[in-house]
Amino acid sequence: MKKRQFKAEFKRDAAYQIIIEGVPVKELSERLGVPLSQLYRWKSEHLDELEASNPSSSPSPKQMAADIAELRKELAKAKRMNEILKKTVGFFSQD
Repeated sequence: MKKRQFKAEFKRDAAYQIIIEGVPVKELSERLGVPLSQLYRWKSEHLDELEASNPSSSPSPKQMAADIAELRKELAKAKRMNEILKKTVGFFSQD
């Protein structure tokens, strides 16, 4: 079985979709036909490249990616709480 080769731009685009756009790795894996482990490796390599080319005076790309992921989690939690509150208000306003 021949090993598939991917261009650097394809790898960067996949990593960008994971890091910046927040596309779930599993979804991207299914869409692109690339194994999960490969996508995680590309993400890590892309962050390492950004880290190496980053001037010391600017924020760390790895830290910024971690912050984005944390903010996405907080947003998802806030959305769930908002839905619960909407249902609660609807329930109590029926009286």
